[in-house]
Amino acid sequence: MPRRRRLSEIERSTIAQDRRNGVSAASLAAHYDVSLKTIYNVVNHWGERQTANGSRSRVVGIRVSDDDLRRFDAALSRRGIAHRSDAMRRLMLAAEGVFLPDDEMCDELRNLGAALNRVGNNVNQIARRLNEAKVRGERLSYPASSHRDVRALAGLVFDLADQVQEMSRARRSLLDLEISSALAGLAERDENGAE
Repeated sequence: MPRRRRLSEIERSTIAQDRRNGVSAASLAAHYDVSLKTIYNVVNHWGERQTANGSRSRVVGIRVSDDDLRRFDAALSRRGIAHRSDAMRRLMLAAEGVFLPDDEMCDELRNLGAALNRVGNNVNQIARRLNEAKVRGERLSYPASSHRDVRALAGLVFDLADQVQEMSRARRSLLDLEISSALAGLAERDENGAE
């Protein structure tokens, strides 16, 4: 009998929430690659874990510096969110989407690295020819083509820096959207006095 993978706490929470929102057990089983029985067990056990007053079952503690906590609170304040615990809970549930690598960025960085390697190889060949001439006591030859290769490398390095900076900005914007989506609704809830 093949062994099924173990569901994480976040996956269990998401499954229970999705079932409450009407997602079929069959589609959840297919999505998480588990049996229907596992889905039903997760939903039943998750409901049992809630206490009579609806509180959550675990407390998670972390240590942060005063500066880190101030920055986090400031970020929540800019979004109009008053309750740190609600924000942390939402961010934890959204972590799967936020912490995924950006495949497009990885491909672009590989392409930029390959271009840099090609030009770098040309510069290495220039340096080797100059060193060999120096060792033999010959006049150092630095033709116009070598000068062009060095200038091309310098231009490429600046272009790479600009492209990496732009990719970084784009990734930050995407993460900001993901985080904003995860925290959506908390500010309005806080304004209405809900805990």
